[in-house]
Amino acid sequence: MTVKHRLPGTGKLWPGLGLLGVLLTLLPCILLGEDAVYIYLDQLDGEMIAYILQARHLFQDGTIAEFMNGASKTALTVPAPLALVLFLTENYCGALFFMGMFGKLWGYAGMYLLVRESGGERWIAALTAFLYSCIPFLAVYGLAEFGIPMLFWSALQIKKGKHLCVSFCYLILYALCSSLVLVGFGVLGMGLAWILLSLLSRRRTGGRQSLLRLTASWFLLLAVYLAENRLLLSELFGTGENPATHKSEYALEAHSFFQVLVSGLLEGVQHGEGYHLLLLACALIAAAAGCISVFYPGQGAVDSVRNRRMKSLLATIGFCFGWNVFFALLSALWSSAPGISLRSRLSFLGAFQLDRLLWLSPCLWYLAAACGLSVLHALCRNRLQYAFCLLPATAAFGATALFCLYSGEFKMNLQKLIHPDYAMLSYRDYYAVGVMEQVKGFLDSHTGKSLDEYRVASLGIDPAAALYHGFYCLDGYSNNYSLDYKRQFRRVISPELEKSEYLRQYYDGWGNRCYLFSSECPGYYTIEKHQFYFQDYRLNAKALYDMGGRYILSAAYIVNAEEQGLTLLNETPFETDDSYYAVYVYEISTF
Repeated sequence: MTVKHRLPGTGKLWPGLGLLGVLLTLLPCILLGEDAVYIYLDQLDGEMIAYILQARHLFQDGTIAEFMNGASKTALTVPAPLALVLFLTENYCGALFFMGMFGKLWGYAGMYLLVRESGGERWIAALTAFLYSCIPFLAVYGLAEFGIPMLFWSALQIKKGKHLCVSFCYLILYALCSSLVLVGFGVLGMGLAWILLSLLSRRRTGGRQSLLRLTASWFLLLAVYLAENRLLLSELFGTGENPATHKSEYALEAHSFFQVLVSGLLEGVQHGEGYHLLLLACALIAAAAGCISVFYPGQGAVDSVRNRRMKSLLATIGFCFGWNVFFALLSALWSSAPGISLRSRLSFLGAFQLDRLLWLSPCLWYLAAACGLSVLHALCRNRLQYAFCLLPATAAFGATALFCLYSGEFKMNLQKLIHPDYAMLSYRDYYAVGVMEQVKGFLDSHTGKSLDEYRVASLGIDPAAALYHGFYCLDGYSNNYSLDYKRQFRRVISPELEKSEYLRQYYDGWGNRCYLFSSECPGYYTIEKHQFYFQDYRLNAKALYDMGGRYILSAAYIVNAEEQGLTLLNETPFETDDSYYAVYVYEISTF
């Protein structure tokens, strides 16, 4: 039995209002289409290309010829394998938008159900769910982060023996729409810990049947992850013919344990930021007030039902805080000097990013905040208490929503709608839509060859643009390709690496980006048209030619091109009136 606390006028309208809010946040992207702005780091430059090329070669084994001179398919492992079906339509922008929309809606539904399951009121559940959907998670990661609340809800249903068919089906869906190496390992770890705790205290957690169901669900999740990652796992842990990965040369740098711990708790980790600082404060204050109410009730009879509900909410807050502190501790240890010392002995396994455990944290922080708001709601007895206690906490939720929207794509696309000349690169800009088609047509007529008969590299243009349009490229962005290829490509760019210590360390110590770097603009991979030209660009053109390279697509004029064995084929660059790029095509001399 539970006691329901409602604000005046609340009811079943709240879920619909929250859903409407989610749809409104998607409106700018819908209106802009390919002119919409999407976060490009690790999204447009990497994962999108993985989806596109894997979809083109979905029913083929072996290598992807267009990418890095024929890299293994495991060099482009997609974060959400089931999403590949969207890219078979070749409407790539539409596929990306659908992934983002589906993730937000699924995140909303999952968080709403999870908060309700934990004892939250409808309005609190709808507010928290809307807030969770506003977090600027990357669409390309599928359900990896957006789907976590529904995963936790499904686990609770399996434990209780409710909605079993739906819950087990969702486990399969989640595994197919998320990544084992990005977040799945953390989910499996939490599940295993839950099973072990249930084994030690099965009388208090539902008995043998509950334990069997939880164990079956864990093995189901594991089996799906292993099946979809079989090629990657066999390559990483196999013997004999498997080439060494470039990850074995990662330069690991130790960080302050305390700084990483605090950052993990208060900010999160890259692509998993929760923007939860205000919510954390709200949950802590509410937990303190709830504990005082439960353990020091003062005079008068204690409402046993209210007391049980309060303890349940406080237990959930403690559960969320406990796990997040544990994740932050593990991440800090992994990044500290002792952790780096251990990782340096693990070859490529040392490059594993254990801090991605913190991708699970936003869901837990938001659930804790929802339970905290529920505690405050339960403690309020009159309008004055509502005004001075509940309203400030609710305002913290609203402020967090605004901050999430401001920090993500919503703000950028709203700006784009209001000011069409907004400087951020749009989807169309990033992939040089309308420009690369001109380049392709020119090379078709100039060479008389099909795209698969020559190789190109990009300078001042992210290679993703050329790959997007079907060019066969020597350069690319991958977190798992052969060490031999990294060393081959290094010979091409070695003259520029020698001119810049930053670039040398960036490539030699990391190397996920095999790009034609320039010391004249280190760290910039997208050069706007007519804003820059290369005055002293140097490369080993013979090494590039030996790898099969015949053309360089450059976003800027190269003054000393002939000295480097490059011949400009078009005096007037390829561009459109509103394009971001103007592309010069240079032919590599015969050696």
